[in-house]
Parts: sequence; C-alpha cells; structure tokens
Amino acid sequence: MNRPPVRIGLCGLGSIGGAAARLLLEHRTGFEIVGAATKEPDAVGRPLHEVVGSAARGGPVVVGDLADVLAAGPEIMLYATGSFLRDTEDDVVACAQAGVDVVSPCEELAFPFTRHAPAAARVDAAAREGGATVLGTGVNPGFLFDSLLAAATGVSWDVRAIRGHRAVDVSGFGENIHRRLGIGYTPEEFEEGHQAGTIAGHVGFPESIELVCERLGLLLDGPVTERFEPFVAQTAAPTRYGHVPAGRTEGFRQRATGHVGGQLFVRLDLVLHLRPRSAGFETVDSISVEGLHPVNLTLSPGMDAIPATSAQLVNSIPGVLQAAPGLRTVKDLPVAAAWHDLQSHPFR
Repeated sequence: MNRPPVRIGLCGLGSIGGAAARLLLEHRTGFEIVGAATKEPDAVGRPLHEVVGSAARGGPVVVGDLADVLAAGPEIMLYATGSFLRDTEDDVVACAQAGVDVVSPCEELAFPFTRHAPAAARVDAAAREGGATVLGTGVNPGFLFDSLLAAATGVSWDVRAIRGHRAVDVSGFGENIHRRLGIGYTPEEFEEGHQAGTIAGHVGFPESIELVCERLGLLLDGPVTERFEPFVAQTAAPTRYGHVPAGRTEGFRQRATGHVGGQLFVRLDLVLHLRPRSAGFETVDSISVEGLHPVNLTLSPGMDAIPATSAQLVNSIPGVLQAAPGLRTVKDLPVAAAWHDLQSHPFR
C-alpha cells in the first residue's frame, strides 16, 4: 500500500531542534516538513535548510508563530523550545487539542505526574480529547538513566541499588545554556542563583528516577533530592563565545538521590564541565545495577547530548504515531530505534 508521506511540524530550531531538522533532511525519507517555527527574528522568512545549516536543501520557509505551523496540518510536531512545563505547557496543549502528536525534549514532560500533576492532567486531557499522543523524551531523561537503566535490570536477579554517572564536556554549548546551567558565576552568585531557581543545572533527574522506580514497581519514600557542587576555574576557561574568567564557575557536580523503604536506592551523578579532562573527569556514561547478578554498563566516550537527544526525538516518531492518545512516557512506547523511510515503517 502506497501511503502518503507523514506530515511533520517543527517548533524550536535551537541546538536540539536544529539538529533534529538536519537529521530529518539529511538521513530520513518518507515525510514532509510542512512548517517550522522559531522565536529567533533573524531566522523568520528564511528557508529551513539554511537556518539549521543543512547540506540537504528542503523544507519550508521558517515562520515565527506555532499557530502558522499548526495551520499547515502536521500529523506530528517536534517541539523543542524549553526544559520547563511552565514555558511549554500551553503550546503542547494547543498541539494536542488540534489532534497533532507531540515529541518534545522538555525534561519536565518526561514524567510530570508527580511534581507537576495539574499540568500533566491538563496535557493528558487535551491529548485524549484531540486524539493525540504526547511524549517527552531525549538522552537524559528519555534514554540513559531511565530506558537504558530499566532495560539493564532485565537481566538482574534482584535490584538492591542503582548507581549512574555521567560526565559531559559542555564547551560546545552556547552562553545562554551555560548561564542557565550554572557556568560563568562567582561561587556566591552560583549559590544565590541555585537557591532562587534561576540556576537550574541539569533538569530531569527527578523524572528519570521516578520513571525507573515506577517501571520497577517501587514507590519512592518521598521527593528526589538534589545537591550541587560548583567547580571554580583557577585559570580562564575557553568557550565558543570567549572565556570564563578565573574565579568563576567552569562546571559543577549535580547529585540526585531517591530512597525506597528507608534506604538509599538510586544515586545519579552528573558532571558538567568546560574542560573535564583537564579537571580529571573522564567523559563516560556508566550505569550499575547492584544485586545478586550485578550489571555494569559503561559507554566510552559518553554520548554527546545534542546529537543523542535530537536522534531520540526523531527516532521516537514511529512509536508515537501508532500509540494510543494521551500523555505517554518512554516506558509506554516501543524503544526508539533508528529508521530510514517513515512511509513504509511498520509502526506507522
């Protein structure tokens, strides 16, 4: 049967959204990008391939409003504009009400049922009413410390404790992302920003831990706790946009923990650093499942966040297209896998 190409919309053409667009244009077939929106004024009115730096020409002219993309009638939207539900909820609801499936790297959308229950209920209701599926996913949350970790427990006799570690070289990120994460501050500014919530660090640890525990049928004793340890540059640290001066943060360690039955069950560590190797950190991703048959996985070198996240978004499209309406998580859908032709994909 000769099925028509899948109609895809894009909203958000930054690091992740732009990479997802390049992946589609250069490595996938069987779809049509019917619209692409961004809040960057310099990009509006230009061809998509030019905006995202793709060697493959194609795609529509970029617009400045999500409503214009929805008016083009996409079946599914890759929505990559932010990490927090307070900033993305209304747009996700608008897509879902229009009957458009959504795949988003918004970390808080990966498992919002505990910390953001009202928003989760609103998104789920809109998706069910509109007949759409909504999924939050990426490399972390979405893969490393939840999907992959849960899969690793499948060969365990028992699971007594879970440990995860990730060290990432963030020197290639832009200044805005660095500032949101917590890079480029004095130690006093870092602490003040962390307490005020303006410095978020990595977003998504609670979602990953809650996903894993629910997948294992375990109930956390209480909220996931997080701690931050800043690393202060002793010499100027180079970036894409200049240097972070000595005396300011060039990275940090973030630790998240979850307790079950009064015992520490999950501990996840993340090091984000402008020059991790110079500071003695090997850029690897590792997972340990402790028990009678322990499982230890190490990815070396560790995954690059931008290509890994964009791939997870694009590779989740077939599963989302065939999933039941509602707000879903990665535990509800088939594991994302690379595809070539969306027109002939069996999951469509």
